[in-house]
Amino acid sequence: MLGGGRARVQVDATAFAHRAAKIRVNVAAFYEGPDEMAARSAWVDGFVAALDQGDGSAYVNFLSDEGEARVHAAYPGATLDRLAAIQAQYDPANLFRLHQNLPPTIG
Repeated sequence: MLGGGRARVQVDATAFAHRAAKIRVNVAAFYEGPDEMAARSAWVDGFVAALDQGDGSAYVNFLSDEGEARVHAAYPGATLDRLAAIQAQYDPANLFRLHQNLPPTIG
């Protein structure tokens, strides 16, 4: 369970905004060959659905290549706007794009 000091920090004080969440989980499965992938993926999807808190939030360090919408779920609202402004100021050419990319312009 999460909470304590972590939950007392204001939501917009840092890039990590999801301080009200009761849990933070990274669900993964390993498989030995392509024939196991569908079953393992189905297991992960089912487990993730069972843990769903209904808020759609994401922790950026747990994301794989899930698209821009999931990156935005990790940085909601004003948090996203602040980070985009910093990105535009310090990395306008988007040199550091090989992570969960937050482009210097949001559109």
